Amino acid sequence: MTMKTLKFKCKLESDVILNQKAATEGPNKTLDFIPGSCFLGIVASELYEKLGMNEKTLGLFHSGKVRFGDAHPSKDGVRSLKIPASMFYPKLKKITDGEIYIHHAVPNLESDVMKQKQLKQCRNGFYTFAGDKATEAKTETNFAIKSAYDKEKRRSKDEQMYGYESLQKGLELFFEVEVCDDDLAAEIKEALIGKKRVGRSRTAQYGLVKIEFSDGQEIKLSTNETIDIDGKKCVTVYADGRLIFLDEYGLPTFRPSEEQLGLPKDSKILWEKSQIRTFQYAPWNYKRQCFDTDRCGIEKGSVFVADVSKCGDLPELKSRYLGSYNNEGFGKVIYNPEFLKANPENGIAQFQIPPQEEDEGNKTEPEDRKAKVEKEIENLQKGNGLLKYLANQKHKEELESKVYAKVNEWVDINFELFKRDRFASQWGHIRELAMRYSQKSDLERELFTKQNDKNEPFAYLTHGKAAKKWDEKNRRESFRRFFKDLSEEESRFAIINLAAEMAKKCRKEEK
Repeated sequence: MTMKTLKFKCKLESDVILNQKAATEGPNKTLDFIPGSCFLGIVASELYEKLGMNEKTLGLFHSGKVRFGDAHPSKDGVRSLKIPASMFYPKLKKITDGEIYIHHAVPNLESDVMKQKQLKQCRNGFYTFAGDKATEAKTETNFAIKSAYDKEKRRSKDEQMYGYESLQKGLELFFEVEVCDDDLAAEIKEALIGKKRVGRSRTAQYGLVKIEFSDGQEIKLSTNETIDIDGKKCVTVYADGRLIFLDEYGLPTFRPSEEQLGLPKDSKILWEKSQIRTFQYAPWNYKRQCFDTDRCGIEKGSVFVADVSKCGDLPELKSRYLGSYNNEGFGKVIYNPEFLKANPENGIAQFQIPPQEEDEGNKTEPEDRKAKVEKEIENLQKGNGLLKYLANQKHKEELESKVYAKVNEWVDINFELFKRDRFASQWGHIRELAMRYSQKSDLERELFTKQNDKNEPFAYLTHGKAAKKWDEKNRRESFRRFFKDLSEEESRFAIINLAAEMAKKCRKEEK
């Protein structure tokens, strides 16, 4: 069946709330995309009454012949993709440092080199891929505290406060609708285009979007280029949309068969090479005013790796929909995308994420940013208990960010001084001292200034065998300058992190 693809642009005219879970208690985050079910709902609300229940409405909404895709954030007019779960980067480094690894392409994940890196999985964010560069399509969010309204007393209800996280107004997203009939295509376009409402609290200030038809070119992402893994010819399957598969008993499964993934019969999924993330939620049925059965599936961004060595010539692999609930945007996959390619010698990804350059008009100098953050914290401190808590959390986050930057900078510049010598145990002891003494003055005494009864140096770094090593190459002075530049609040946290990082690096050198 030949499907016609309609492309649309969706711009948020107000903040939009799309909760990840149906729970009304506890923290609840917003989705960073708009599910296809929202657009299906818009068309259904427009056309169901107009057409009535007949073959046409069955074809539109219940047959899978019309598929409403998810709307993803855009960058420079291009629909982005969820960052693949098979991308990893070293702990304590940034994703923009140019060292992203593709999990299934790393020759030996158990090697000492890879273990020392402590690879961390990429889980959040949408990116566009072009050439050898991936660019983030940012999705800004807002948080607001609301209260239920007591109509009788004409005031807020007691003990009825709740928080909403929302996608920020102004975000542009792109989505597709696949349809097999030109007549249906015309009616869908007419029903979708214009100002519509999606998400929660649509009767309040949330949920207004503007949908326009887009004639953007289709970008082919699926290829037939297999990859070699441990001497096997393999295919990768990337989940562009969330996937829901049912087993032979009609129950949701997180382990689809090769046939369910659209692969040849003789293929075999390599689960140890695959990276799968899952989700579970209960959809709200507006018509019946109740929750439907829980949906359990595989999260978008997941990557399957399958061995196709025994399959002979592969059929052309095209982007397609698989599994259940295709009409709501579930099930879209991409085969062998370019962005999952890597250097076979070390597993480093072909695509890297460079730091984004700020617009000249939006650049913020460090001092300006510091003053702005301090002002925000000061204003929050004037509020109630919750606002004070948020102020403390923001202050803690700023402190951690500042300390990590200082530690990384010192390690990058000074690690050469400690190479080819045994220092791991000494850094371990420095970390123990930092854990024991919370005041900067106490820690300084134990490390640098302590004396015995004869007024001789008796601090950890100034006496015994350790002193001789620290005298060499000006090591102690370099470390002491770093310590002096720390504030009282930073000192303990910074020394603990610096000692842990240096001990790890030195231990690696000693092997």
